[in-house]
Amino acid sequence: MATTAAPFSEKTIQTQTTSRFLRWFRFVCSEYRLLFTIVFVLNLVGIIEFLLFWVRRGYPNDKTCALATSINLTVSIVIREEHIINGLYAICTAVPSTAPLWLRRRLGKIYHLGGLHSGCAVAAVFWFILLSVQKTASLYSGAISKDGKSMDAKDWISIIIIYILDCLFISMIVMAHPSIRAKLHNAFEITHRLAGWSSLALLWTFTVLDTEINRQSTQTLAFALFTSPNIWLLFTTTTSITITWLNCRKLPVQSEQLSTPTSPTSHALRMKFTYTTPRPGTTIRISTSPLFEWHAFATWAQPTQEGFSLIISNAGDWTSRLIASPPREIWVRRTPTCGVLRIAPMFRSILLVATGSGIAPCLPVIMAKNQTRISLFWSTRDPMTTYGAEIGKIVTALGKDAYIHNTSTMGRPAMLPLVLQQYKASESEAVIVISNPKMTLGLVQDLEDAGIPAFGPIWDS
Repeated sequence: MATTAAPFSEKTIQTQTTSRFLRWFRFVCSEYRLLFTIVFVLNLVGIIEFLLFWVRRGYPNDKTCALATSINLTVSIVIREEHIINGLYAICTAVPSTAPLWLRRRLGKIYHLGGLHSGCAVAAVFWFILLSVQKTASLYSGAISKDGKSMDAKDWISIIIIYILDCLFISMIVMAHPSIRAKLHNAFEITHRLAGWSSLALLWTFTVLDTEINRQSTQTLAFALFTSPNIWLLFTTTTSITITWLNCRKLPVQSEQLSTPTSPTSHALRMKFTYTTPRPGTTIRISTSPLFEWHAFATWAQPTQEGFSLIISNAGDWTSRLIASPPREIWVRRTPTCGVLRIAPMFRSILLVATGSGIAPCLPVIMAKNQTRISLFWSTRDPMTTYGAEIGKIVTALGKDAYIHNTSTMGRPAMLPLVLQQYKASESEAVIVISNPKMTLGLVQDLEDAGIPAFGPIWDS
């Protein structure tokens, strides 16, 4: 099944790669970082304008910081809601395969939308810290006091809540940094979840309390709250989070080990669900402890069967425990959410590059009846033994369009030259890489440096 085209020479590969500086520049200018930067710069302009107003007038605009915090926080959370993600993918992937390649290449990077989430979240924290400074300055200047009276309990409670929220927000930002998140993933999950819930409750308390403190004497609290944009933005944020959690259920699952438990290659588990039949290119999140951690896996739905499957390979403590003790029930966020492979129909031809269990999300794309011509490069150890005859049959049905590299007998492949070789032979429009984070990032960068439209999940996609 290997391609027969003449291999790319080392000289060809070298001429298609660029200088370190240009590689670094392209990495920094990725769509994720561009989104983050645009959002942050726009907010920075707003912060500078707020501070200049404060300096010129001698007092700050007392509504700016709270409103800016609310807007950024709402966008950062709503953009993570499954139905919003699916809607954005539907818009971007509606572009036909006859559209110019440069347009499809850009829209195909929709999975970088995490840059909007992180950019708005960080900006919200900066605005809230500025709000803390503003409220503290007002406290010392006596601007919060009413009718010449000293500060009352509501004013002090408001200030205390602000500083607690500062600590919670900063802890979430620190734990979400990519380097810390990768090393302390479980701690990140717990911090993000528990600190997030605590922050939401405190934000409701602070918003109601601040509205009560600052409302006009002629207004009722209910009227002041109803006409406050902050309360409606907070309501939107809360609704988005609530919808996500109301969508969680403990569902029955049929688990099947794809290899013998005593075999050295027994590191894969297939889980079958029947509650829905998702479209190709989607993922769902599952958990054994829904309050603490969730893990995303690509769905595999066969056109002639109801339901879908997940393939889980041994990639850490959680997956190894799941494979060793296959569950009969598991917690599921039921809405299948679009992932990078959802962009496949945008292209007339695609080369899928998968390693190990990365074949799972590729299977529904291979079996989908659309106009996209699929070629496959799959590197794994003992594919038939590890993943079973059914998956092997789907892959081998591609014939000469599939290249299987068995690492047990052929060793680790030189990925870039082999992928370039098959890309040229298959005359594909684009390449999608599904592998471990390091391999995916490196290979996508190398292919982009060679001028090839390349896509692959990022750490925050």
